[in-house]
Amino acid sequence: MPFLEITLVMVGALVLFAPITGYIATSYGRSFWRWYGLGIILPFFSMFVAIFMAIRTQLKEERANPKPPTP
Repeated sequence: MPFLEITLVMVGALVLFAPITGYIATSYGRSFWRWYGLGIILPFFSMFVAIFMAIRTQLKEERANPKPPTP
């Protein structure tokens, strides 16, 4: 029985995390299918990597286009 439970948790993680990882990547100009594949291979880890890449991209854009100070 534990094998079935572990299998269901892993399948649930694949179904949940892979599309979310792909969506995060697409939102920041990366390939959906590449990140979706990474989400299938590494379901939990890929989500954190995609979030890290999104934050890094956002920080680069802010540094490239700084906002003028408000009076």
